[in-house]
Amino acid sequence: MNGGAVRRPTDATVPWLVGGLGALSFAFFFGWSLWFASVLDATAVALGFVTVAVPALGLLWGGYRLDRSTIGIDRYRRIAQWCFGCGVGFLAVNGLIMIFFPWPSTTGNISWAQFSLNVGAVAGLTVGYVEARAIQREVEATAATVRAERLAEEREVLTYLNDLLRHEVLNSAQIINGHASLLLEDADDRSRTHLETIDRKSDALTDVINDVRAMLNASRESDATERVDLGDLLDAELTALDERIDELKIDTDVPDAVFVTGNEGLRWVFANVLENAVEHNDSEHPRIAVTVETRAETVTVRIADNGPGITAETRETLFDRKSKNHGLGLYLVYILVRRYGGSVELTETGPQGSVFSITLARADATDDDGEPTRDSKTDTAHGTETTGSAESEPISGTRSQSDDGDAGTGLP
Repeated sequence: MNGGAVRRPTDATVPWLVGGLGALSFAFFFGWSLWFASVLDATAVALGFVTVAVPALGLLWGGYRLDRSTIGIDRYRRIAQWCFGCGVGFLAVNGLIMIFFPWPSTTGNISWAQFSLNVGAVAGLTVGYVEARAIQREVEATAATVRAERLAEEREVLTYLNDLLRHEVLNSAQIINGHASLLLEDADDRSRTHLETIDRKSDALTDVINDVRAMLNASRESDATERVDLGDLLDAELTALDERIDELKIDTDVPDAVFVTGNEGLRWVFANVLENAVEHNDSEHPRIAVTVETRAETVTVRIADNGPGITAETRETLFDRKSKNHGLGLYLVYILVRRYGGSVELTETGPQGSVFSITLARADATDDDGEPTRDSKTDTAHGTETTGSAESEPISGTRSQSDDGDAGTGLP
């Protein structure tokens, strides 16, 4: 039972009282059937079973059903009033009739009285139950409306905060960073240290603002389940990473036409995990491998590196919010991926590298002719990617499908 109401003993026993009335009435039916067995024929017993025992079983089932329903306990008293009130009322009406027009036999009058009580109680229980369900549905609908209005207000606040961060705080941080960079060009030794601190802190502040904006964007419920082309997203992030980092080897194995549910926050998720794989990689020849595995309802992206691995102490709190350096990073990745109904985990780690697995819900996507909307093919020999008959730009000649790496166990 639910309802969140305080359980009052008198209300909590209502299902037991209803079921008990049915059980008692059913037992009484068999009692007087045996007592008057010598004067009852098969037809009278069958008629008594239909008119007396069946309603009694209805009360027994009604008490059981009420005890396991979602109706709040605070509604039980009203249901009990309907059940016992109608039972007693219907018995009283039929009792008056029996006084003036009695049944010729005692067994007939007993059966009539028991029939009146049982049928009246079942009718009252039905009315009370339907009434309680209707009231509860109305209450739940009102609560849902209030929640929807509250969510709409929260989305407006999130949108305002996002705009405020972007137009005011982020712009100010970038201006500070720009001025500090200009001053550093002609700074003397005395002021250089302070300007470098300003430059470094403004960069850190920009990162924090971008992290918060990513969370705000992902929290907007109106677009949290858009369809995202995973291939295009990974292609853009890997291209940007390859352009920024020299001597980086990138291997990919991404099927054609892979779509997942999410929004723009997914771009931040993969950018962060990819950046994390490179940032902590002290290998002489850094390398990452990105593989995508599709299933009927999910898509799993595995990002492997050949870094030094992650210590056991760090693994315990890898996705926790940290108290230093604003504490987002992988914590925000964890929050965003869960926001999209997916999961992220550290699959493998060790001296040969680490593997992060990100699982997302798969989204089907077809054009008007029923064909996949993305039909890209990878040229593994030249590290280029084509879509249909159009040729896309190569990624610095370093991105290719891996033949010798194993994304499930890190990279050699």
